[in-house]
Amino acid sequence: MMESHSNAGSDPGSEVSISTLSFNRFFQYPFDTDTRVLKGTGRDGWLRNLTDEEWEKLGRNIARNQSRSRVEIRLYNGAINDHKMSFFCRGLTRNSTTKINLFDNGLSVVGVRSMVPFLQSANNLRELYLDN
Repeated sequence: MMESHSNAGSDPGSEVSISTLSFNRFFQYPFDTDTRVLKGTGRDGWLRNLTDEEWEKLGRNIARNQSRSRVEIRLYNGAINDHKMSFFCRGLTRNSTTKINLFDNGLSVVGVRSMVPFLQSANNLRELYLDN
């Protein structure tokens, strides 16, 4: 039986399983409709409870973005660690990510190194914030 996790992109009470993890379901749409934002903190249960496989799948779904939308990733306050980062970046092989905020996640050299293959292919990346 697959675990379900809260869907960050809609009502707090709604649930989504690994089989329905899709690019659109986890993204918020700000006023700029050409940008999709993946946003979460270490306090968000849906994010905190993702398995290694789900982190990788989430990265793959971002990489498969077929729309012309820009993607911003905002994961902070313990949302991702070195271990999770390696799985997340394994899925991010190509993408349209323009901005990444990774504040207060306590990433070490190990976590940052796991980002290198993704960063080498991130032609659209304009901003990368790492802190603590």
